[in-house]
Amino acid sequence: MLFRVMIVLLAMTGFARAQAVWVDYAWSVEPAKENRFFAAVDKFTNSDVFKTFEGRMLINSHAANGSAPQNFSFAVVYKDLATWEATQANLNGTADWDRFRKALAANGTLVSETVYTHVAGWGEINNERFSWEGAAASVSDPANYIGRLSRLMNSNLMQDFPGSIDVWRVTAGGTPGVNHIVVFGGNSWSELEGYRAELAKNADFRAAIAGMAKVRTLLGATWTTTAASYGPLDLNSVR
Repeated sequence: MLFRVMIVLLAMTGFARAQAVWVDYAWSVEPAKENRFFAAVDKFTNSDVFKTFEGRMLINSHAANGSAPQNFSFAVVYKDLATWEATQANLNGTADWDRFRKALAANGTLVSETVYTHVAGWGEINNERFSWEGAAASVSDPANYIGRLSRLMNSNLMQDFPGSIDVWRVTAGGTPGVNHIVVFGGNSWSELEGYRAELAKNADFRAAIAGMAKVRTLLGATWTTTAASYGPLDLNSVR
């Protein structure tokens, strides 16, 4: 939402079939302006034009993202690219959309816009309240990486995994060198980290991770929590 992102489609982006699209807008908002910023969100999400929104918009609060200046982000997910384009066409030129953009710009600074395309996912997602860990990665052989991750996630080792894992490909924007984001979702960071610590004691798990490292280099991580969620799209349906 907010400002139009130009995307190059065709084969080079990998849109060979209808895939879910996540458009992420990262914002830096000063504490003194947070109330006005989120009042604008509340007003827009209760507007007539927002009633036609078919996706899912998560307002995420950033707890840890290194030197990056954003402290909030809008993670807007659509079932496919066509739905995003139709939504933009419906919003453009409306008074509600114009007021919303102006109010956000007056009370915050847009840091970045990134478009991701869904690749694969496992586990149950909570659409309303979730804690997230995003791992930025450079993947040299995506098919190899997804194959290895699929075998791990479908193994007995991960049958009681208390959250979700989704792999998204960077399609437009993003940080140079990062071509995929692996998103871990759970009820809390402590639950995710505790589960990971237990898995690390297992030799088979360590071997699986070592195998993935042959085609995947981790470049950074971000921790966020969903503060508010809007829209009818069930995130579990994007897979």
